[in-house]
Amino acid sequence: MMIEGEGEVEGEVEGEVGERPVPPPFMWACIACEWFLLRLAEKWDADEGCFWEQLQTARHIAQAHPADVPAQHLEDCELCPEYATRDDNDVALVWAQHRARDHFMPPSIARLL
Repeated sequence: MMIEGEGEVEGEVEGEVGERPVPPPFMWACIACEWFLLRLAEKWDADEGCFWEQLQTARHIAQAHPADVPAQHLEDCELCPEYATRDDNDVALVWAQHRARDHFMPPSIARLL
């Protein structure tokens, strides 16, 4: 995948915020995931940013594809240890969304929330 003005890296797309991962196959096989990814791509460079699209995509993955949510970040994540100490369903969903962003956002952004 080549995006104008950006170089290609094996499995990832280099941009100003770091390498964007190529979403895994399960996301392209899901109509809702595909819609969220396309919406995210449309808003990526918009002046208003893509914050809401990022949240919606992560929420969808956490709710519709819980088996595909990555495991806890063991390195370079200040939030995972804090999330792991909480025993609360609301926090569990937010934590799953946090980890799900690894599928479509660079780590420098994905691990902020």
